[in-house]
Amino acid sequence: MAKHAGARRVGLTLSYMEDQVTLDVRDDGAGFDPARRGDGFGLTGMLQRVQRLAGTLAVESEPGGGTAISASLPAIGAT
Repeated sequence: MAKHAGARRVGLTLSYMEDQVTLDVRDDGAGFDPARRGDGFGLTGMLQRVQRLAGTLAVESEPGGGTAISASLPAIGAT
């Protein structure tokens, strides 16, 4: 994140609920307009991988306002 966003601070939160695991990542970097399609594969690749595992990916950002990404996946119980 520091390389692309110029972030000085990044926060990670991993949450485990009975049926779901969620990873939240927030930074104080440059941010971007999520409505504009970039030419990279970063967020597109993340979305594809999360969807293959029946999960969801949410991205919130705005220019100058940092970025928050939340990936949620179904929890798989131990057998």
